[in-house]
Amino acid sequence: MDKVPVSNDELRTVRHAMRDLNDLVELLERGKAEKFVLTKHGQMRAVVVSVDHFARLRRGVSTANLQAA
Repeated sequence: MDKVPVSNDELRTVRHAMRDLNDLVELLERGKAEKFVLTKHGQMRAVVVSVDHFARLRRGVSTANLQAA
């Protein structure tokens, strides 16, 4: 598994994220947070980002794929 640079402020347990999902989405949409890394049993399991951030990531991947071809 690749390493993901993450601060303690970005870590959330899956249980915590489920309970506070609306608040996390608001923070992402307002640009107050870049991502939240969800953990389960002390292991990183998923990363939650805003739709805008995801779209930028997708464009970056598409551009990288075109350059590699």
